[in-house]
Amino acid sequence: MLGNSTGGESHRALQLPREWLRAWWRRRVPFAISVGLTAFALTIYADTFIWDRPTSLDRSTVVFSFINRLELNALDLRFRLRPDRFKHPDPRIIIVDIDQRSQEILGRWPFSRTHFAQMLDALREDGAKVAAFDITFDKPDETAAPIRELRETVIEREKQGGKTDARVIADLDRLSKEYDGDEQFARAIERFGNVVLGNFFLYSEYDLKGVDDKTLDRYANILADFPLPQLRSANQQTGTRDLRHMIQGFGDPYGLMPKGTQANIEILSDALRKGHGTTGFFNVEPDADGVVRHSLLVLPYGRSKNLDDWDLFGSLDMQAVRLFQGVPDQQMQLDFSETGVTALEFGPSLIVHPDAVGRMMINYEGDVATYPYVSIADVVRHKFPPGTFTGKIVLVGASATGIGDLRSTPFGGINYPGVEIHANVIDNILNRVVLLRGANQVIVDVLLIFLFGVPLGLWLGLAQPRSMLFGLLLLVPFGFGVWYAFLHGWWLNFIVPSGTLVANVGFVAMYRALVEEKEKRRVRGAFQQYLSPEVIRRLLENPDLVKPRRTNITVMFSDVRGFTSISEKLDAQELAALLNEYLTDMTQIVFRHNGTLDKYIGDAVMAFWGAPFEEPDHPTQSCHAALEMIVRLKEMQKKWKAEGRPVLDIGVGLSTGVASVGNMGSTLRYGYTALGDTVNLSSRIEGLNREYGTHILLSDATYMAVEDPFLIFRELDLIRVKGKLKPVTLYELVATRGTPEGDAPDLELRLELFAQGRDCYRERRWQDAQVIFEKLLRRWPDDGPAQMYLSRCKEYGIASPEENWDGVYVMTHK
Repeated sequence: MLGNSTGGESHRALQLPREWLRAWWRRRVPFAISVGLTAFALTIYADTFIWDRPTSLDRSTVVFSFINRLELNALDLRFRLRPDRFKHPDPRIIIVDIDQRSQEILGRWPFSRTHFAQMLDALREDGAKVAAFDITFDKPDETAAPIRELRETVIEREKQGGKTDARVIADLDRLSKEYDGDEQFARAIERFGNVVLGNFFLYSEYDLKGVDDKTLDRYANILADFPLPQLRSANQQTGTRDLRHMIQGFGDPYGLMPKGTQANIEILSDALRKGHGTTGFFNVEPDADGVVRHSLLVLPYGRSKNLDDWDLFGSLDMQAVRLFQGVPDQQMQLDFSETGVTALEFGPSLIVHPDAVGRMMINYEGDVATYPYVSIADVVRHKFPPGTFTGKIVLVGASATGIGDLRSTPFGGINYPGVEIHANVIDNILNRVVLLRGANQVIVDVLLIFLFGVPLGLWLGLAQPRSMLFGLLLLVPFGFGVWYAFLHGWWLNFIVPSGTLVANVGFVAMYRALVEEKEKRRVRGAFQQYLSPEVIRRLLENPDLVKPRRTNITVMFSDVRGFTSISEKLDAQELAALLNEYLTDMTQIVFRHNGTLDKYIGDAVMAFWGAPFEEPDHPTQSCHAALEMIVRLKEMQKKWKAEGRPVLDIGVGLSTGVASVGNMGSTLRYGYTALGDTVNLSSRIEGLNREYGTHILLSDATYMAVEDPFLIFRELDLIRVKGKLKPVTLYELVATRGTPEGDAPDLELRLELFAQGRDCYRERRWQDAQVIFEKLLRRWPDDGPAQMYLSRCKEYGIASPEENWDGVYVMTHK
């Protein structure tokens, strides 16, 4: 008995997974939806947050940029909500501010450099360790210029025979030296020692305006004394080549290859060399939304066209940290590989790993004034408590109105001084609290996207519809996890994983609520079939006409464009009235041209000619019916617009060929209909109207069978629709002669230009074709096929099709 009992339990244990698998198989479509959403989300994530995309105006890039902007906004919110207990600004960093008050006391900007000299001496006397200037002194100080000019005038007058007291010239010499701000500033730099003066790289034509090549060469020669001397390649054998590739990587798509620079004047640069100081750039590169989230730590620069002659230069932040750490210039090391920068070593105990172009995410410690500010006026006049600057990094920058470098940060507004951004970067490096966004974070993101896609999809496929919404509760622990990771220096993606979760729950719930029940699908299918009165009349005369047979017919599909969005704007009665009016008029036109109405498929109309009665001119009749439908639609559009109702627009597809026609269906319900490839092709041709911006498209079989010389056609394309191997020549039915459209004086020129453009396109002369289509569009800007070919020529101009291209364009959708 014990053995039998154990065997029964084992059998039940085996039955449970089998039942689960059967239940899952019945719900395989929802699971397929989840798998598809997961694949889509992973593609979006990779294209937005992993691969570098050059800027362009294609629609896909707009989508990726929008998602990226959402994630950046979510990151900014994390900065704004971070509690004070997780903010630890380094007390070793302090800012000397060129504020509004200092201009009231020291005079208008630019100050005499004697004030900067006095400031440096005051900082040195108080024990400051490093002084870094978020300023470039690229022009000589003009404070003593009037005195020097007066001295030169007196000397010149004396040379011309005038008498001058020698004491006057001596006093002028003394005053010139006393007010020579550059000389005094230079000596103060030498006395201080650890000074970093800022320089600025120029990128835009606006930056370079008014700066000649001679000046740029002079600046480059000055800056050439302060490159990063120690560069170490991951592969010593290919080091030169890898360095060149790394520098090229600062170009597209980042745009970080400077076109020029501003450097400090020679006397100050010489003082830096004598005092063991240096220079560092203070360029700040905001993201596309104008918010500063990254810091540039290194940049390449050179005046030569040969990148082998270029050097790499460190930022103000990097150089300030190096001097503060007491790392000699020769011991500061940049590691790189062919793919870009890999590390910055401030000695063995402090190594920073920026991205490939030397950028680092800024982990802001707080909003404005997180770090202490002291007015430069107080420093110059020694009006600060002793020890204020002892052992500290002192950043000198401006916040005053009109001269301050104010930026937008994650905290909002455009009021964050650039000098405090540098303070945050220095803090991040010194304390190793950078915001990490690398391979580990990407792996976690991908795992979360997969978790909210496939495993959650398995559960959604088996859960009751009412309980599926509980899946949204996963957003709570996920949000806490992302928040916790941020507080500990990890930037995890919030938007794509949460979007995957919400979309997965929403789409699967919608499918199971609306599609899974067979009874609803059967009822909906029953209301899609209607028979025309003409078919009914002929059936009474000869019932055998509706027996299934294969015959040559012309099939028409007509569909309303954007019907879903229109239906959402109307209530049921308004929508029914609008649709009934439209379908009634279109059906009457089909009947007037001896057509057979097959069915309504929502807002779509399917009709055909050539059955049940065989008529040799059925392609021509279908063309006239299509033209009359467009004419009538334009009249109805004017009426709807005058009544303030939505305006409908349609596309029509015609295809001629052999199809199975007859009475088909079940014993409970059947109807007179047509089946076969000709029907499918007509449907797909109708859908191509959206691609080409046309109203009536037809296959080559229909075109060849038309016998009316007054109909005007335009050959559009040679295409291969999805699911077909044999290409189809596509034609547009433009108009019929004897109408305003068909007798337009410039119609022939328009068609001729289009034909010339297509000839160039078929001959792979993309540029010539582009010129012709642009010419056509300048005169007829609404020509949809010309717009499509222009876009296609631009695409092929960048990525040309294979050499064995036969001119066929493959449609990848139905």
